[in-house]
Order: sequence, then structure tokens, then C-alpha cells
Amino acid sequence: MKPIGIIIWTEKLENLLGFYELIFASKATKEKETSAYFLKDNFKFYIAEHSEISGKSKDPNRVILNLETDDIETEYTRLTNEKISFIRPPEIEEWGGKVATFEDPENNRINIIEQPNKI
Repeated sequence: MKPIGIIIWTEKLENLLGFYELIFASKATKEKETSAYFLKDNFKFYIAEHSEISGKSKDPNRVILNLETDDIETEYTRLTNEKISFIRPPEIEEWGGKVATFEDPENNRINIIEQPNKI
């Protein structure tokens, strides 16, 4: 088996769609009334409304989305300029890569990661 996608459930699509368009620096690949997805290298990142979801994530560390970048400092600057507040600025990890962390509007955690061979 291989991973083909992920869904972030939300009370309202509008709570997250614009945010992820900013993060991915692109419009959703496909958008419907209550769902949208971004297609990146055959991986679908869905955002969809769900009747049993309300409010913000109560445990933002339960699932953390990891996004890879070739230049974490550039992404950090771009997102900071867009008023994204980071919980953790880019730092070198013991395994040699760099990681920075922020949250989406519903408190879902996101890491941006630069692999050690890119540093």
C-alpha cells in the first residue's frame, strides 16, 4: 500500500480553503460546494465539511501535516509576511534537516521541512 491522500475535516470549507491556497501558493485543483482538494505529485490533500465536526482542533498534536520545501527560510519569510504566526521558527534537527511549525485557522499543526541534503 501507499499513501494517496489525506482529508482535513472542517465545519465550513471557507474556514480553511483560503488558508491552504496561501500555504500551497495555488488555487485548489478542484472545488465543490463543501469540499476541495489540491493534487500534488499524485497525492490529494482534501478539505471537506463534515456534519460531526465543529470548532477548532482540541488536540493539535494528534496529527501533524509535514510539507517539504527546498528552501525553508524563503517559505518561512513568505508565510510570515502573509501574517502566519509560527509556533516554532526554522531550527536544525539532530537528524540534520530543518523544521518550522505553525497552525491553520482550526489549530491543525503543520511542519515545513527542509531535508538535510538541501541545506
